Amino acid sequence: MSFFCPVKARVRNVLIVLLVFAMASLFTSVQRWLFLDSSSRRTPYGLPWPPVVHRRLNQVEFGHRRLFMVGDVHGCHDELLLLLEKAGALAPDVQVIFVGDLVNKGPKNVECVDLARRIGALGVRGNHDEVALSVLAKSRVQGGAVPERMAWLAQLGAENEQWLSELPFTIHIPWLDALAVHAGLVPGLPLSQQKLDDMVHMRNLVWDEASSTYTGSSSTKSGEAWAGAWRGPLHIYFGHDARRRLQQERHATGLDTGCVYGGSITGVYANGDQKGKLYSVPAKETYRAP
Repeated sequence: MSFFCPVKARVRNVLIVLLVFAMASLFTSVQRWLFLDSSSRRTPYGLPWPPVVHRRLNQVEFGHRRLFMVGDVHGCHDELLLLLEKAGALAPDVQVIFVGDLVNKGPKNVECVDLARRIGALGVRGNHDEVALSVLAKSRVQGGAVPERMAWLAQLGAENEQWLSELPFTIHIPWLDALAVHAGLVPGLPLSQQKLDDMVHMRNLVWDEASSTYTGSSSTKSGEAWAGAWRGPLHIYFGHDARRRLQQERHATGLDTGCVYGGSITGVYANGDQKGKLYSVPAKETYRAP
C-alpha cells in the first residue's frame, strides 16, 4: 500500500502536468488564430492581413495634434499638395489621415506615397490600395508583368510598398469618438464582426427581412446609403463613394469628391479650433472617366 500510493500520485501528477500543457497549447493556438497570427488570413484581394487590422491611436502620442482627414486621392498628387497647403495641414502639429485609395487611376501615384511617408501621414486601406498590392504580388508569380495602366508600380519601391501593405482597415480615435474606414460599416455590429470586404467596398445597406439585419452592398441601386443610417456613437470618416460626393451626416462624413474623375479633393479637420471645417481643391483635369 505504501509503495503503490506514491506511484499513483506520481502518475496523477504527470497526467495533470501533461493536461495543463495540452490546454495551454490549445489556448495559444486558438488565441493566435483569432487575434494574433494574421499570416494565414487573407484580405478581400487575397493578400496577407496587415500587421494591425484595426489600429487604435494613443491619445498621449496624438492627442495634442490637429487631425486632418483626407478623402480619396487616387494618385492626384498635385491637387493633394495644394489641399494640404491650403488647409495648413503641413504644419508640425497636424496629423494627416487618409481614408483610403491613396493610389491608382491617377497620374502620380508613387509621388503620393512619397508625400504621405515624408509628412508622417497615417491612412486606412482602400480597395484600390489593395488592388495595387495584389497586382504586385501576382506579377512576381507571373514573371514581373503588370497591366499597362498600372505601369507605375514598377517605380513604387520596396519602402513605399511596405508602407501600403501595413495600412490597417480602420483607425480608431477614441478620445474623439471617431473612426476612419475606407468604405463603410454596418450599423449594429461591433467592429470585430464587421466584414473586411464591406470596409473597402460597401456603399449601401440592404435590409434582409428574413434575418432582420442589414447587409452591406457595393451597389447604389438598392437599399440606402449606409452613412445616413449610421447612428453612432462613433463619428465615421470615410471615402469610396464618389457618386454621392461630399456626404455630411450627423455621425458620418464622406470625403470622396471624385478628384480623379474631374471633381475635387476634400479634407476636414476632426478636432481643434477648426473642427468640422472643410477644405477643397478642384481637379486640374479629368484623369479618368467616371
